Amino acid sequence: MVTGESLPVEKYPGSPVIAGSLNGSGVIVVRLTHLPGDNTISTIATMVDQAKFSKPKTQEIVNVVAGYFVPVVLVLTIITFAIWVAIGVAVRHQRSGPAAVNAITYSLSVLIISCPCAIGLAVPMVVVIAGGVAAKHGVIFKSATTIEVARNISHVVFDKTGTLTQGRLAVMEELYLSEDQALAAAVTLGLTRDNKHPVSTALASCLNEKGVDAVSVEDTKSITGKGVQGTFRGVEVRCGNTRWLSANKRPEVQDLLVKGLTVVGVTMAEELVAIFGLCDSLRPESQFVVAELQKRNIGVSIVSGDDAGAVDAVAAKLDIPVSHVRSRCTPGDKQEYLKRLKADEGKKVLFCGDGTNDAVALAQADIGVHINTGSDVAQTAADVVLVRPYLSGVLILLDLSKAAFYRIFFNFAWAFVYNVFAVLLAAGAFVNARIEPQYAGLGELVSVLPVILIALQLKFFRRQY
Repeated sequence: MVTGESLPVEKYPGSPVIAGSLNGSGVIVVRLTHLPGDNTISTIATMVDQAKFSKPKTQEIVNVVAGYFVPVVLVLTIITFAIWVAIGVAVRHQRSGPAAVNAITYSLSVLIISCPCAIGLAVPMVVVIAGGVAAKHGVIFKSATTIEVARNISHVVFDKTGTLTQGRLAVMEELYLSEDQALAAAVTLGLTRDNKHPVSTALASCLNEKGVDAVSVEDTKSITGKGVQGTFRGVEVRCGNTRWLSANKRPEVQDLLVKGLTVVGVTMAEELVAIFGLCDSLRPESQFVVAELQKRNIGVSIVSGDDAGAVDAVAAKLDIPVSHVRSRCTPGDKQEYLKRLKADEGKKVLFCGDGTNDAVALAQADIGVHINTGSDVAQTAADVVLVRPYLSGVLILLDLSKAAFYRIFFNFAWAFVYNVFAVLLAAGAFVNARIEPQYAGLGELVSVLPVILIALQLKFFRRQY
């Protein structure tokens, strides 16, 4: 549900249902109580619009500097006027009238040539163009702060299923422990056929291909990070990870785990009746992305709700240290792992995931990256959305952030250098060199044009990952 909860919220007759909610595997009948323009979706859309105008912390510094800029220039103008009046009267022995007129020309030059525009445009020009460039590469920023923070990322945490892997599981092995195998298969299909989780989809597809007829399972509901449960002929039936079913120590389960398979069990009245071993294939770009991050001295971790065998197998293929691998994680476990990375090790953490059970971790991380093929709840919690379902978008995010930062730094440096030398020239600090008031207005163009050109140069940012 769109409530910020890490787990689905149970609904009963008379309970309010928020617009935009994702229903689980059961059937729900709702009555409209609000007009279309007055619902949660509209609120979220408003929040997205507000995010477009959000300012990075660098911009806050710019606003402070710009706030002091005008008073400082006015003070410098008065000082310039006073100095040239003193020079005219004491050194050049002019009368006060001609000395004041000459001093006014210098002070006017200082007032006209000083330009806060370059400072004011240093950040927003780069941020706007960076957002457009990112969109061309399939990366959507929800906040300008993300562009600023991404360059400092020191640890990237990935979910496994649907993120590092393609999320299209296939049943590799199945074992029925009940005498009535047909009933066990029918109950499994009844539990999974209407569920959207990749594991349920794989099981339902496999059983449908074998011509299994599903039985009617009542009161089915998904339990995030665990599985799905329901009632068949007054008996509780479950399908999910073996840890939830208290069957993870069974030898049949251990045999499948050793093979690196994702193991799913089915119970009837708390008795294990079937187990399935599933396998998922890595995304084509996963190995390159992980290797490139490690090459940049960025730590990489995997946190997954999957079984240890399947998670360890993926980690081994990607050369991720065992110390950076966490399996059988609930949404809360993922959140705690990110908290420890940030608090104990002082790291800037990026989390990349796609499922509803990743929503809390996406919100907890310094930057949450959502793959667009995932759930809407996770997308709402993320800071960045990868419109194209390729992990290379993470590298583009980091590279673009650095490129934007370098240009912001140059813009600040140019604005500082320009105003220092321009004010000195206008004030007559250099012998036989000054800027007359009639030409001082050109300083606006000289100061702003390089800032705009440097920002526009970001349009040529290209990465072929």
